[in-house]
Amino acid sequence: MKTTQKIIVILIFILPLFCVAETKEIPYTLDDRDCIIRTEQKVESVKSEMNARFETTNKQFAAVDQHFESMDRRFDQLFNFLWAIVGIFTAMMVSVFGFAFWDRKLSLAPLKREDQRIVAVLVDFAKTQPKLTEILKNAGLL
Repeated sequence: MKTTQKIIVILIFILPLFCVAETKEIPYTLDDRDCIIRTEQKVESVKSEMNARFETTNKQFAAVDQHFESMDRRFDQLFNFLWAIVGIFTAMMVSVFGFAFWDRKLSLAPLKREDQRIVAVLVDFAKTQPKLTEILKNAGLL
């Protein structure tokens, strides 16, 4: 056991000596510097192009925003018009139903009075006729 521990310790210390890392120096040349400068110039030109397009799209969006605002105003006018139509329709329906109830009550009033007179006459006549008295009692009029 001790021998394996000693071997492992020795390997741990010797192993880095066997693994020599080779470092290769990468030279930085003038061509590399020129390439980086060209890349920066291209990035700047793309950046300025994007800014120009963004400004033109902002102007286009302003026109689109104005168009949407005008559409919103039109929709508001349309909704106001629809509410007016709903109000008119409701008023018409209420007036038609009111007139129907009033007319029915008015037209049935003379019939009720006439019915009451007929019942009164039948009650008077039933005083002399026992069979009619029985009929009126069965009908619930006496």
